[in-house]
Amino acid sequence: MGGPNLTINVVSSGLFFALIQGSLFKVGEKFSKNVVPSVDPYYAKTRSMLSSLVLQRYEKNFKKGLLTDSTLPLLTDIALKDVNIPPGPRPLILDHVQRDPELKSRRV
Repeated sequence: MGGPNLTINVVSSGLFFALIQGSLFKVGEKFSKNVVPSVDPYYAKTRSMLSSLVLQRYEKNFKKGLLTDSTLPLLTDIALKDVNIPPGPRPLILDHVQRDPELKSRRV
């Protein structure tokens, strides 16, 4: 019925749909980059502290180590070292936590 052109038709149809699918994927990828990431409520105070100290690059370290806002008053040098915060920023973070009246009142 289709003869020798059946194989060519199947391959060309497959390539056509693969190109369409790839194009749609790229368009979706481009638009998804503009989406604002959701704000994690457990790290609001942490994010604010790191921003005020110009240490935003360590936010991922805090999240990876599960150092949330509720653990800020309990921070130690060892805890910061365990989440790979370099020696320079550690005293800045600990001093900020110690001086923050809201965090100081929550300390046990």
